[in-house]
Amino acid sequence: MRKLLWLLGVVVLSMGGWAQKANWPRELVIAEVPVESAADYQARYAPFLDYLRSRLGIPVKLFLATDYTAVMLAQAQGQVHVAFYGPGSYVDAIEKAKAPIEAFVKEDSVRSGTVYHSLMISKKGSGIKTLADAKGKDFAFVDPESTSGYKVPMTYFCTEAKIRPREYFGRVLFAGTHENVILGVARGTIPVGVTWDTGISIATNKGQIRGLEEFEVIWRSDPIPASPWAYRKDLPSDLKEAIRKAYLEFKDTPEGKKWLEARGLKGFAPASDKDYDPFRKINDALKRPECQL
Repeated sequence: MRKLLWLLGVVVLSMGGWAQKANWPRELVIAEVPVESAADYQARYAPFLDYLRSRLGIPVKLFLATDYTAVMLAQAQGQVHVAFYGPGSYVDAIEKAKAPIEAFVKEDSVRSGTVYHSLMISKKGSGIKTLADAKGKDFAFVDPESTSGYKVPMTYFCTEAKIRPREYFGRVLFAGTHENVILGVARGTIPVGVTWDTGISIATNKGQIRGLEEFEVIWRSDPIPASPWAYRKDLPSDLKEAIRKAYLEFKDTPEGKKWLEARGLKGFAPASDKDYDPFRKINDALKRPECQL
């Protein structure tokens, strides 16, 4: 009997301590608000999913969504355990979708550390170099829940530029992803649009554009706190700690360094919910009548 118990103990340990993880989900589901086309996500995330599987000892699956709201609702309903948001959509996931989540890490970029910027861009050589030049031209936001692709530039239009986009520009549209805005402007199908500077890095590293030199930067926002990854609060505490540690240590692995560099990142840095309090104020500002499209 003692020998049998000893053998069972060896089996449990060889399975990564499965008995101690009985309260963990059978698989971990992660998601990202749309930045690129859906076809690119599975291939790009494969190394990261493999890394998380090896660190956590459970299957890890990628949830693909067509828009920001789908990610917010999926995490609120428990279909997604961990998700990547923009600062504004993170706050909206909590306030609008009632998702029981908390930020645990944020991006740490090569270019600007734990902040990033919203950019209003046009194609270089188009003759559109200023906001005045853009008047009457078609204009693209990303998604109503996008921080750099809607909330921050919309707040700028409302509080500083004192314009209403649908009155100032020609056709105003939502392109759906940052990639759609960047490539649309680069190809000349979108005269003016807003995106994030990290998106420019991603498109450059994928060979889709040469770099920021292809564009006129009409406006650059003040620094925005870097985008967070958030997990559900009701996950087991030991799983949350294992996830947080895995993210923070990803940069120390060969596959992690390569994956992060392709995204223009050095790694992930610790984050907390209070880092995103400024966006609760932005959300309040955007509720005002004068701050509508």
